Amino acid sequence: MRALFHVRWLLALALGLRLHAAHATHNQGAEIAYKSIAPTTPGIPRYHVLVRLFLDPTNQTLSSAITLVATRGGCDATAPNKVVVPDIPRNQPTPGYAINCGNLGVNLIYYTAIYETDLDLPTGAWTLGITQGNRADNIQNIVNAVSHNSFVNAYLNSSLAAQDSSPQFQATLLPHVGGNAAQRYSFSAYDADGDSLSYSFILPREVLGGTDAISTCGSNLSSSYAPQYQLDVRTGVLTSAGGGNTQQGRFNMSGQVSEYRRIGGQWQLIGFVTRDLTYLAYATTNRPPDFTSLTVDGGAAQPIDQTIAARPGQLLALTLTAADPDAGQQLSFACASTTIIPGLSLATLSGTQVRLTWQVPATLPPGRYTLPVAVLDDGCPQRTTQERTLLIVVANQALATRPATNAESQAYPVPFREQVQFQAAPGQAVTLVDALGRVVARLSADGSGRVLWQPAAGLPAGLYLARAANGQALARLLRE
Repeated sequence: MRALFHVRWLLALALGLRLHAAHATHNQGAEIAYKSIAPTTPGIPRYHVLVRLFLDPTNQTLSSAITLVATRGGCDATAPNKVVVPDIPRNQPTPGYAINCGNLGVNLIYYTAIYETDLDLPTGAWTLGITQGNRADNIQNIVNAVSHNSFVNAYLNSSLAAQDSSPQFQATLLPHVGGNAAQRYSFSAYDADGDSLSYSFILPREVLGGTDAISTCGSNLSSSYAPQYQLDVRTGVLTSAGGGNTQQGRFNMSGQVSEYRRIGGQWQLIGFVTRDLTYLAYATTNRPPDFTSLTVDGGAAQPIDQTIAARPGQLLALTLTAADPDAGQQLSFACASTTIIPGLSLATLSGTQVRLTWQVPATLPPGRYTLPVAVLDDGCPQRTTQERTLLIVVANQALATRPATNAESQAYPVPFREQVQFQAAPGQAVTLVDALGRVVARLSADGSGRVLWQPAAGLPAGLYLARAANGQALARLLRE
């Protein structure tokens, strides 16, 4: 433990951070998720709720139990529609990606701990909340952070969706910004029901009155969003651009994943989950590793960010190759999604190659899914990492898997829901066909060559082909 403290003091001094025992906090982050389970009381929906905390390793006894509060129809915890589940026990903490730094000992920055409980929630719109102790006093983007507690919540509406599993955050590797190099992290979530997900930054929240007060919504803090990161609202991918002006210190990053389901022909918000994390931005000469190529089922190498098409029941093999710009660094790989996504496994092939194998469940709903995978170096006292998010669209139909030719136009967006656009010759007639060659639409390009397709709501998800009158392929269109 002495070596561990030595490493932590080195990091703190390098960052110019203040360590105040009187205001110490051991909670570095929290998140919440839920899923429908079999009811024990007829007619009353029942849920399994999971809370994950990221804890400082110097005090594993903190937060040995938590209290979950749920309210129906709003945030008023004094209303009769309230459920309180006290003293939810903690499981055995799990070390978070430690590294042995020789004479400095093992550098362990955090533990993860999970709290789980089952509860009945009568049909309605429910908000669930968890409040933890005060934050650290050196969080750069929260004003007077030490005087505010930490809070996360979730929302579900069983009036709209009687059976629903919330999005579940996949990455358990805490973000950090090492030096001025561009880095990626993932806020992406897995939704077992195939619902449409939207990602957003939110302001960090607290519960007024301290941890003994009961609330399920919280109050926004005087703060700003994570200053080093940009968030992709469609995928949950977080990108730090790097550069010479990267602000250093300890920061908060809070986000929300909202899930939507088409009900009665309209997209409806049926739930959301939130996550609140603390991360470090620090000066270092240790540059992060990165993945350099991806192959799908042994095919040709393709860009990491290219969408991958799959079908329910398919066995998908994704091989990634990585490299580190710093000579002599040893690489390792991590993918927490293997404990979340059914049929997914990770195998290290060599010091620079890893393979993700996914037996796509035959019953998996069509939709867009993400697979975050990380590469880590062995730099000391602080290793650097890179986390890439693979984008997979699962559809019931598939066309031939040949790559697009140079003559084919790039469609946008990929995949699409309500509408998609691509380029053709000005005024050109265009025919759209499904996987069996059946015509589903006939369109014409406008004067600029733009083609806009807005298919009927009942058209199945899958791959479609746009053709000219002479049979030339113009675009491949993927609907989710």
